[in-house]
Amino acid sequence: MNWEKLLLTVIASLCLTFGGACTIKAAELAPLYTPPSGGTVYILGAGVSAVTNKYIPDANFVHEAATGTMEMVRRMMQREAGKKPAFALFGTPDGFRAYKGLGEYAGKPFSTLRAICFINGSDQYFAVPAKGPIKSFADAKGKRIGIGGPGSTVANSALLFFEAHGVTKNDFKPYYYVFKEVVEGIQNGSLDGGFLGGAYPMPSYMELSQLTPARVVPVDEQAFNKVLPEHPYYYKRVIKAKSYKGMDQDTPVYGFATSIFTFADVSDDFVYRFLRNLWEHRQDYYAIHASTPGDFTLENMTKGTPIPFHPGAEKYLKEIGAWKK
Repeated sequence: MNWEKLLLTVIASLCLTFGGACTIKAAELAPLYTPPSGGTVYILGAGVSAVTNKYIPDANFVHEAATGTMEMVRRMMQREAGKKPAFALFGTPDGFRAYKGLGEYAGKPFSTLRAICFINGSDQYFAVPAKGPIKSFADAKGKRIGIGGPGSTVANSALLFFEAHGVTKNDFKPYYYVFKEVVEGIQNGSLDGGFLGGAYPMPSYMELSQLTPARVVPVDEQAFNKVLPEHPYYYKRVIKAKSYKGMDQDTPVYGFATSIFTFADVSDDFVYRFLRNLWEHRQDYYAIHASTPGDFTLENMTKGTPIPFHPGAEKYLKEIGAWKK
């Protein structure tokens, strides 16, 4: 056998062993994208990266914040095209739209997007100055509102719930601000209100309410019920009185599920080990935020995630009895 034939034989053998040339292996550096700082998911992403890097020798996750889901999806698609792995934490409403090519993703479906597991429920607060004129979602007409980063689940959800309350995008002045900018805008008076997201206790709202008298606008039950049939990944939660400084009464809010995502070509073995490691070392992860013990559970692993799961994740979820699809 000459060298040329020998080389072809070796290449063929490697392709059979590793599942083809397009299979993406865990790289020495792998970005884990999250929403911007100020929200709970940013903190959870840091925790996921830390637990992964601590216990998996061939993983070196780099936590990278983005402005919103659209940017995360764009970065993931670029990584996929370059045959390099990537992971991200974002809301399942946007995950579904990206996967199907709906809305802002029209014509460019991310059909290879895959879920790994549910990571938390992200409450959404419509925060306003305590003495401001906005008492309901309908009062936002004509006002300056920070609705979340461009292309983010927060922004898309804000527009959806405004519409359910009879407020269109043309009825107010939307500003595509991330959480920090929303807090600053309410504090300095350049915004009349804005949306903040995360699990309780929400860091961005705590910062706002500690320094500036603020309150959360309640979501109307009738409006919520308009949204739910076509968007079952949303939920309603009641924030109890006294939960935050200045919150004098129970306040209903809406929220959505957040999951960890990757794409189909990332190694099954690595995704399996990644999820197994996160679950087996969940006590380390639980130390990151007060919400994690109640969110990251066997019962919640597939909650509110309407796209296919990665085969590596599915395998492990079935092993631990968490598979409910």
